[in-house]
Amino acid sequence: MAEYRWMKVDTASIMFSSLSNKKWGRTFRMAVILKDEVRPELVKKAAEDLMPRYPSIYTAIKKGFFWNYQERTSLLPEIREEFSTQLLPITVRNDGRPDFRIVYYKNRLGLECAHYIGDGLGVDTYFTALLERYVELKNNPDAPYCPEPFEEEEITNAFNDYYQKNGSTDVEQEFHAHQIEGTIEKGFLQMIFAMMDTKELHEKAKERDMTITEYLSAALILGTVRHASKPITEPIVIAVPVNLRRFFPSKTVRNFTIQSRIDFFPEGRRDWSFDEVCDKVKGQLKKRLTVEELQKILNSYGSLANNGIIKFVPNFIKLPVVRMRQEKSHGNNTTILTNTGNSELSPTLEGEVIRADGVNGDTSGYGLISTCSSLSCNGIFNLCFSACTHDTSWARECVRVITQQGLRVRIESTHGNGVK
Repeated sequence: MAEYRWMKVDTASIMFSSLSNKKWGRTFRMAVILKDEVRPELVKKAAEDLMPRYPSIYTAIKKGFFWNYQERTSLLPEIREEFSTQLLPITVRNDGRPDFRIVYYKNRLGLECAHYIGDGLGVDTYFTALLERYVELKNNPDAPYCPEPFEEEEITNAFNDYYQKNGSTDVEQEFHAHQIEGTIEKGFLQMIFAMMDTKELHEKAKERDMTITEYLSAALILGTVRHASKPITEPIVIAVPVNLRRFFPSKTVRNFTIQSRIDFFPEGRRDWSFDEVCDKVKGQLKKRLTVEELQKILNSYGSLANNGIIKFVPNFIKLPVVRMRQEKSHGNNTTILTNTGNSELSPTLEGEVIRADGVNGDTSGYGLISTCSSLSCNGIFNLCFSACTHDTSWARECVRVITQQGLRVRIESTHGNGVK
């Protein structure tokens, strides 16, 4: 294996990396609570063992003349004990380390990753492998590492595999969305975890013939209506990242998601009931998540990266345009709801993992004051509100809507000041 290797950023990473600078980067987090206290020396050994198996993960972003690119590194990521400061942004740097870090505190072990390295599913593939190797070493320090063979498809830009050069890009019209009230506090991130029983939540959604994502979106929408200081006339738009591997088969561990949405038009009313909101939300994802509709969005993403003229425009001219496009796009969203789904524990991890968390990082660079992420593990459904403000009133209002439907919710919260 060569010490260094470079690769073009994938299509989604053009946007993610263009927004990253020395002060801010789009970062997300995965973490587990283990039954035993973390042993950092074994975490380091596990990270060393996995390096040859996941080449696209051990990379750092670099500014190229025409496009950004990712450079392979032989250095380990930062591995540090974590106290009060959590989910620091992964920023553009020149220290040669990969653009992710591993953090631990007592029996909590987490991975924080720049979004241009991969999406939730891709990075979770690596994080799961890291956890499995760590547990193997914990139980037997001399255990050999015998991974499945690496496949080239795992590091491909899957957007290009399915991009149709002359295909339709006639996507739905977007609207400027209502923005959650409050003030973004730069350098501050608060995480509020609302935990409930996965089976109970699934049954509540099933009673209404809704997916869990639709059900939670309805709760976020009604919470937003009730939270607003005055009647809302703009649409409320919940951006929903979609794993394209469900519709376009791929083994890539890089980014392969697009953004769909659930929208709701309050029409200035403040007296919406949860039943009424659910009736408006139900079926929206089923309508939008078809191969035909997703292909249009995929083509739209690819048209920028594969534009023959844009390709040869210098990076310092191109990136500001990409940033403006991103800012406009996120102005069309009220919040983001990333639902990773159910995390099935492998035999190696059964009995070792108590619960898992998934967290959207600081989204102040997008102009969004708060976003949501969720996943289920060991029967615990964990909904996280990531807020760039001390004000927790929006999250509390959304949780109140959920509890009013008869669901039992346990709350935990933590925050960091966002600086080292």
